[in-house]
Amino acid sequence: MARLRLFTQQPDHTCRNFLESFLGFIINPLWACVILGHKFYTYLRPFHLTHFTFWHCLAVANYSFLWVFAVSMSSESDFTQRIFGYVYVLYCIVVSCEVISIPKGGGISKEWKVQSLPKVQNLNHVISGFFGMISSVWIAFGCLLALSFGFRALIFCSIYMLALCFFIVSYMMISNVLTHLYLILPPENQPFSGIKLHVVLLGLFHLAVGIASVFFTKFWPICVLLLLSSFVFSINAWSCVFTPSYILCEHREYEEDMLKSPGIICHVAVRRNLGKMKDPMNLPIGFQFDDQLDVSGLKYKVLKSYK
Repeated sequence: MARLRLFTQQPDHTCRNFLESFLGFIINPLWACVILGHKFYTYLRPFHLTHFTFWHCLAVANYSFLWVFAVSMSSESDFTQRIFGYVYVLYCIVVSCEVISIPKGGGISKEWKVQSLPKVQNLNHVISGFFGMISSVWIAFGCLLALSFGFRALIFCSIYMLALCFFIVSYMMISNVLTHLYLILPPENQPFSGIKLHVVLLGLFHLAVGIASVFFTKFWPICVLLLLSSFVFSINAWSCVFTPSYILCEHREYEEDMLKSPGIICHVAVRRNLGKMKDPMNLPIGFQFDDQLDVSGLKYKVLKSYK
């Protein structure tokens, strides 16, 4: 579902838009709120499945922790349970405030973030974000296994919450909010673009671990969701690591604006993967190498993405 004019300051009140928005809220209210919370359509355009997976994984993993907490902490003293319960409530408040502010650039000082973030989305930052998300998911998965086998609940519940915090921080590294130019992979290098060997192998690995988790832990529904998320993040990370090139684009506020102009500003060749190109000598006119990228001479429109 695209971000619709119906919910913006310049509405386009059509029956189709209203019906699409209404059905979106009925079918998946969480994702509908995420879309409407992001000001520009292109904030969620690249790595679309990653954004979708992150928000659902975070919601389920975070709030299903009440179940994990109730089962795992039953052997602890009443005082310990009470103190940890207060900590969890505080954690939920902080995480909720941070998550709500992600579409606007995160809950940290906006002035600091505007100055510290690069104006152009960086591929290495995106790759680091994906690996951080994968690590967070597997740490949370390991904590659930440890809790199922009766290890110290207080320790592993704490690690679980810290892993989810790191999960959010890693996601912000792949977000293009507050950047002037965002990156997108070429169509042939997009994640899940066709049946590829690494997709099949990673899929079989995650499937095998998911089936095993059903027999080893009572928290298997959360484990399966974490493994599904890990699979999606792994495929996206693979595509970013091995892509021979990517495209820098300027933001568009609405999906229909992409039809008028996709906003392509510059093609960037990844020098370390140049040998993987089918025709390295046939690069687009005006391309740049990623290690020598200079956007000062590029002409692009900066849409105000923050107030």
